Amino acid sequence: MTGFSEAEREQIREELLQNGEALLIQYGPKKTTITDITDSVGISKPMFYRFFDSKANLYLEILERASEDFYQSAYSELDGETDPYEGLTSLLNCYRSYLEENPLVQQVFLQDNYRELLRNVSPELLREIQQEGVADLLPLIRSLQDQSSGQFAEYEPTIILGVLGTLALQVLHKDRYDEYEEGYYDEVMELLIDSLAKGLTAD
Repeated sequence: MTGFSEAEREQIREELLQNGEALLIQYGPKKTTITDITDSVGISKPMFYRFFDSKANLYLEILERASEDFYQSAYSELDGETDPYEGLTSLLNCYRSYLEENPLVQQVFLQDNYRELLRNVSPELLREIQQEGVADLLPLIRSLQDQSSGQFAEYEPTIILGVLGTLALQVLHKDRYDEYEEGYYDEVMELLIDSLAKGLTAD
């Protein structure tokens, strides 16, 4: 890339990712343009395509980085854990925190912007990324299964990971829970996580 040192290219790329994430969170994928992103970094629109093939590819890398934060948190929380119930509870709570506290996740998944965000990404690439995400968490599940003497050890690890999706449905409707009664949502989530962990790991 003529005119930039390796360090400068890395800096521009990082600024595109950081500013792109901030704009995505603030305005959503439909209202954020490539020009908005490049203006915030101080480069031209044609220069953007020297770093990313499209806005969707930029967003895809932003989402992958957010997922990596969740994986690292989960591995840290479960480090050395040998009790399947405690381990699965920790994993479910990590996923809950990831859904509730990450503004990028809120904007993309919980506000139903996922299709708009990645509409120009090929289905093959999306499948590949999803499979990689599952593969990153499988060792955690298998490690807990190895410590289990009950039916938990016999489930397909991918099925157990699929159970995490039930939390996303609850987070999606958090406002409706809160309308019913203050603190109701938290009580429901705590009971759901406890029930899932106990039910799956029971002897």
